[in-house]
Parts: sequence; structure tokens; C-alpha cells
Amino acid sequence: MWRRVLIVALLLTLTAVFVAQPAQAQTVVWHGAYYSNPNLQGNPAFTHDDTALSFNWGTGSPGSGIGNDNFSVRWGADVSLSPGTYRFYALADDNIRVIFNFGFQPIIDTFANNQVNQLQTADVNVTAPGTYHIQVDYREVTDQAFANVSFANLATNPGGPGFATPVGTVTVATGSWTAQYFANAGLLGDPAAIVTENSPTHDWGTGSPLGSVPADNFSVRWTSIQNLAGGNYNISAAADDGIRVYINGNLVINEWHGASGQSYNTSVTLAAGQNYFQIEYYEATGNASINFTLSQLGGGGGGVVPTQPPSPTGASATVTAYRLNVRALPDSVNGQVITRINRLEVYPILGRTADSTWYLLNINGVNGWVYATFINVVNGMNIPVVNGQATPAAPNTPNPQGNVVTAPLFNVVIRGGPGTQFRRLGVLPATGSAQLVGRNSSNTWWQINLNGLVGWVSSLYAVPSPTANINAVPITG
Repeated sequence: MWRRVLIVALLLTLTAVFVAQPAQAQTVVWHGAYYSNPNLQGNPAFTHDDTALSFNWGTGSPGSGIGNDNFSVRWGADVSLSPGTYRFYALADDNIRVIFNFGFQPIIDTFANNQVNQLQTADVNVTAPGTYHIQVDYREVTDQAFANVSFANLATNPGGPGFATPVGTVTVATGSWTAQYFANAGLLGDPAAIVTENSPTHDWGTGSPLGSVPADNFSVRWTSIQNLAGGNYNISAAADDGIRVYINGNLVINEWHGASGQSYNTSVTLAAGQNYFQIEYYEATGNASINFTLSQLGGGGGGVVPTQPPSPTGASATVTAYRLNVRALPDSVNGQVITRINRLEVYPILGRTADSTWYLLNINGVNGWVYATFINVVNGMNIPVVNGQATPAAPNTPNPQGNVVTAPLFNVVIRGGPGTQFRRLGVLPATGSAQLVGRNSSNTWWQINLNGLVGWVSSLYAVPSPTANINAVPITG
């Protein structure tokens, strides 16, 4: 009898120790079910377990049996929590939903408000130690796909206005940078090495950054909480090859494609105090380098030029639509779509139509028209009336040589480089034509200029005009 009592007492003691284990010390297993439809319907195409919800599939598929678009995922985990207030963070494209302990109302739900690529937070008060179930639903519609969910006890990991450290990963270092190196180009799986660094800036040449990381086809994620004075800052990032920069959960630079050290710049307004930075980088082949600088405007900025220079009109437009078409003409029927811009992005305004129903914007050097209903205009008193086709602002565009390519009876994707691995810039509309300005050496990809949007289309779909002199077209990629 006494032996049985001792065994029961020992089991209760072990249970109490396990239940009181803080979230940050656990390894949480998320059981994921992946569906080939956007509605979590039917049987999953496959299931997979992960120790962190931090995924970026780009424009690709998460796995076998799933398309690049219109898919969904449901993850579930049982987590032991001690009493306290827990803050949940979620960032996704397209939609994310978090349900705590089988609650009737989700604590985070962008399925309902469609706030794509905007950091969502919610606090949960846990009053008693125990095991709690967390369910996360995700939906991908089109184009980019990523999902990030994490949580932390505010008493032990207050973090900043960005993501808390995902359960089971390292703590973000204040001031310095926590670098996670991956032996693949997709930030996939467990990191091959985790180190603390003074800066994300590196020049590895053709060598390997670490012994456990290959010289080619690797990736890195740097995170840091920086204590800053409030004000306007310039962000400058140069990379060979791809780079993304998040600040406080907002994607401010997104150049996830092959490159040879090109520099990308933007300006942001940051609040005083802790600001959360996350930089993601991948190396394909050849040289590998990244250069990241942060400088305050009016405070020793070093002459860094923002991506979007101020408009001569002094006016700017903030996008309010989820995704907004930018057209070559102020006409929703006859104006070709030359690119698309996203919610909360800000661009200088160059002009407007006489009735102010369309505005001409400068988008990274390309001029295009957007419908007024889907933007908020700031300082719009002195915007001139501009009529006709948008005038491209692309001074470095190659000479078109008089050659033209034409799309068939369907849209052809325009990409940032000669290959499907490069990011999507826009589309060449069905039966539409564009100037042929370059080609690759095998003539499998054409570089085109569509009303100032310079990119690449596959020669399988875009056909040169019968009179085109292909040999006179320069090899540019």
C-alpha cells in the first residue's frame, strides 16, 4: 500500500515539474496537415511535423501534391504553459488564424479582415499551469506564400514590437545580431550553425561562411532588437544574391532573386526604443556578399538615397488595396497592367487626370497609373494634370533596337531574370507587345521593356516579330 502511495506521489511530482516548464524551454512539435485547396477541405495531400512555424515558400509549393497557389495548412500543438500573459505574433501572406485552447473565437484572424503581410498580435492570460492546445490555420491564394507564428511569456521575453523568439529557437540578442546559417538556399529545416555577429555585412567571395555551410546554395537569417532614437531612417542593402529585410514585422525590402551585388534602398519611420530587425539572405552560385547599413536622416545619414525620391509635387500615395494594378494608361479596360503594388506601400505622385480619378505614380523608376479609390493621397494640393500614356523613367534601359515580341492568347509572366526561379514582376497581357531589348545566350528568354517595366519572358510563349533581327539583340543575361 505504502509503495503504491509513493509511486503516485512521484508521478504527481514529475507531472508538476513538466506542467510548470516555461514555453521558452520546450521543443514544441507542430503537426501540420497540408491541403490542395484554400479551404482546409477533404483529406490532406500530406502531413508533416515541425518544431517552429516559420515558412517562406516564395511563389513555390510547400510539397508534393500541392500547387503553388490556392492551398491551405492546419497546424496543431499541445504546449505546457505556466501562469502568465503570453503574446502571440503572426505574419502571413495571404491569411492566418490562431485559435487558443479550442476557443470559440480566434485570437488572431486575418481570414476575416484580409490584412495580408501585416504583423498581428494578441495576448492570452493563462491563469493555471497546464497543457494548452494551439491551432493555426493558413491560406495561400496567389503569388507569394509565407507563414510565421510565434509566442512568448511577456514576463520572461518581452521582446519588442516584432516577433517574439519562436519556441525552441535562440533568444534574439539586443544590439548584436543572431545569425542562423542554413545549408540550403531556402532557409529550410534546422540551421547548420547559430552564431552571434556584430553585423550582417559580409563578403565571402567564392568561399564558405562556415565549415558546416557550403560555398554555394546556402542561406542566412539575422535577427536583432535595436534600441534607436525615434525618427526617419534609410535602409540600404546590397546582396549577391537575394535579400529580404523586415522591420517590426513589416517587409521593407523584398529582392529575393539572383543578383550580382545590386543595392536596394528604402526609408522608414521608426519609433523610439526597441525595434525588431530580421534580414534574410540566400546565395546561389559564384560570389557571395551582403552589405547592410542603417542611417538616420538628418543625423549622419551618409548620403544614402531612398528608393522612392520625393516627388516634385510634394504629394505621395499610400496603397489601401490588398494588391493594386498599375497601368500604362488611366483606363481600366485599355490600360495594360505593367506591375502591381501592395497595401501600405508609399509612392510619389507625379500627376493626375483632370477629374482626379487616376493618379500617375513613380514605382521604383517606372511610371504608371492607379485608380484613386485604392490610394490615400497626402499633400495633393499641387498635383498637375497629366494626360496620355505614362512616361517611363528608366534611364538605364537597353536600346530596344526596333524589335518587338508578342504574347499569345494568354498572359505571359514577366520575371526579374532569365529563369523561373526569379521573382515575378508583372505580366505581358494576352496578345500584347513589348520592345525586345535583350536575350540570354541560348535564346530561351527575352528581355523586354513594357512601358518602362524591364524584365524577362520565356521564348516558349513570347514570340518575336517576323522581321526581328535576333542577332542584333544584345546578350544581357
